[in-house]
Amino acid sequence: MLKHSDALAEVDPVANLPGYWTLQIVGWSAFALLSIFSLNIWYNPGELAPALHSGVQSVIGVFVSHPLRWLARRTWNTRPSVRIAVNGIGILIAAQVWTVLRLLAFTWMTNLPIGPEDWGGWIFGSLTVFLSWSLCYHALKYYRQWLEQRDLSAIAQKAALEAEAHAQSESIKRLKAESLMRESQIRMLNYQLNPHFFFNALNSVSALVKRDDKDAAVEMIARIGDFLRVALETEQTPLHPLRDEIDIANLYLDIEKVRFGDRLVAQFNVSEAANAVDVPNLLLQPLVENCIKHGVSRSLTPTMISLSAMIAEGKLRIRIEDDGPGCAIDQRRNSAGISRGIGLKNVEDRLRSIYGEAYDLTVDTGEAQGFRIEISLPARSAGENHHGGMSLDLVAHREQE
Repeated sequence: MLKHSDALAEVDPVANLPGYWTLQIVGWSAFALLSIFSLNIWYNPGELAPALHSGVQSVIGVFVSHPLRWLARRTWNTRPSVRIAVNGIGILIAAQVWTVLRLLAFTWMTNLPIGPEDWGGWIFGSLTVFLSWSLCYHALKYYRQWLEQRDLSAIAQKAALEAEAHAQSESIKRLKAESLMRESQIRMLNYQLNPHFFFNALNSVSALVKRDDKDAAVEMIARIGDFLRVALETEQTPLHPLRDEIDIANLYLDIEKVRFGDRLVAQFNVSEAANAVDVPNLLLQPLVENCIKHGVSRSLTPTMISLSAMIAEGKLRIRIEDDGPGCAIDQRRNSAGISRGIGLKNVEDRLRSIYGEAYDLTVDTGEAQGFRIEISLPARSAGENHHGGMSLDLVAHREQE
């Protein structure tokens, strides 16, 4: 029996069809009753033996007809000509055997001899019965196969509709992610590339010019231009490799290093496999900016910003932290009491849009020292599933070794 989906299994017409032996018993019982009412009552009214003979010949018919089922099943997938020939021979043999057995039974039960001149009628009746049996068997088998094919077609259609619905859901999720990415770029101009940022950057350029360090000033302007180009790029996809995202974060840090000099120290520790994993665009820059805002800018001593990324248990784990003076939280907090300002809220909204519930973002900060953000994402790569001929999981495993 075919395995159907739960919805179709509740109404399975094939499963509701009677079985072979049920049909055998019901069919031959009906034949016995028909013989009694059409022949015995008409030709032998009141006689018990002929009526009993009708029942006995039906019982014999059950066993004589059963080999025809075996022939039909063995020849079902052969050419039609072969199937008709083999089953035809089987019908002839079964009719002859049944005729002999029921003649012997009739003579024994009624003590009435049957002359050769009557054998033709008995043989013709037997051929008619077994030909009808074979036709009914093949018709029911074809009907059963038609029902099974109809069920398979319905299952395939349902699977296609589910796949289409899933594709539409993924498309909507992707469009939402792209919308959030565009929104994040606009927010980036509003709260990250705000006049205060430009004021500090231009002051840095001005200081370089006053020191007659024109090369550094030109480089600083170029970096600001590159960073603006990245921020305003409108044809990016929502995801790109982590290595590209780290390049953007480095570009931002290079601009900030001109402001803070030796007070800003950056350290990156990213595994080879992690570099190939796709992450949302402009994911790291708001987090790095958060460390600068709450760490570097509030300390007169060198502050280390560390970024590490690796693959563990099929997840990309990113950690960004600083060893600055900490952060006195006075903004909106989540249920765990952790601050969720504009930057972190934007990051979390985008992660939820792209990954659903398959991500984790935690923020750990204290008033004494340090600020740490940890992100866990599915380790997937849309453009390249292999890195140097090895899967991301294998590369990660070898790195751990």
